[in-house]
Amino acid sequence: MARHPTVMLACLPEAPDTVPGTAVASEADAEQAGAALVLGRRDGVLALWRPGGRETPLSVDFGSGQLGYRLAADRVRHERLVKAVGLPQPDQVLIDATGGLGRDASLLAMAGWPLVLIERNPVLHALLSDGLARAPAALAGQIRLLCADSATWLAQPSSEERVVYLDPMFPARDKSAAVKKELAWLQWLMPPAGEEEGAALLAAARSQARKVVVKRPLRAPDLGAALPTHRVTGKTVRFDVYHQPRR
Repeated sequence: MARHPTVMLACLPEAPDTVPGTAVASEADAEQAGAALVLGRRDGVLALWRPGGRETPLSVDFGSGQLGYRLAADRVRHERLVKAVGLPQPDQVLIDATGGLGRDASLLAMAGWPLVLIERNPVLHALLSDGLARAPAALAGQIRLLCADSATWLAQPSSEERVVYLDPMFPARDKSAAVKKELAWLQWLMPPAGEEEGAALLAAARSQARKVVVKRPLRAPDLGAALPTHRVTGKTVRFDVYHQPRR
């Protein structure tokens, strides 16, 4: 796929050809061109960073840091997300329709779910693909990654019973500089979906799934004014659960 010129994102030679952006030979060229972000490799890892900036590059790593700790087998089932989604049943498949950086998907995969991870933004899709290539086999083997529009993909018929997880992007809850950096960079690439778009995706998911779980800020209104069956509540976020009758 040809890269489409943009002043926002510069792509170094090692960036995937599927990512639209301005092709540059070096980070210095990206900075000179006025690019806000550059995509390339740092220490063998596909990453996103601000050319000339001092921030830690953004990448996807499923096996280290705080996320690696949360993925420990003896911890993952205690996560509120896993409690909201439940444990997998025969002939069920879980669709994470708002992939992002894959953190929630990794928790669900380690809880035993066979999972379809959908991310429509090509930059995030590329970061996820690179992260999965380096992930532990027990996790990577549970996840099928797609670059697609979730509403369109969900409209396709399936013989499997679907459970859908949605995490519409909303302002950061953590006040740390790292979280603010990640959120800002992601919003430069992909502005957050409005409530109307999120409500439309929820409606599409509910029309095709046995169960839908939506992540929301603790005091946010119900997405699309749809009253959930029940909620799993934490200190700053909640998970709204919608059960659909069997057809």
